[in-house]
Amino acid sequence: MAHVHKRYEYDYKTGKIRLKNKICPRCSRIMAFHKHPVPRWHCGYCNYTDFLTKSPEAGGKSSS
Repeated sequence: MAHVHKRYEYDYKTGKIRLKNKICPRCSRIMAFHKHPVPRWHCGYCNYTDFLTKSPEAGGKSSS
């Protein structure tokens, strides 16, 4: 329970708690973000990987 505070952030204006990381669509566990060698979200439990690519029309990162 020592690292629980790193997974959530608290909004003091609205009083809501929000999860920082994404939830795996396959097994509903917390996914990890990896920057190298390719930016991606990865679930260590079921090995689901969501690669991030730059989309030219959005100008930012989007899920593929």
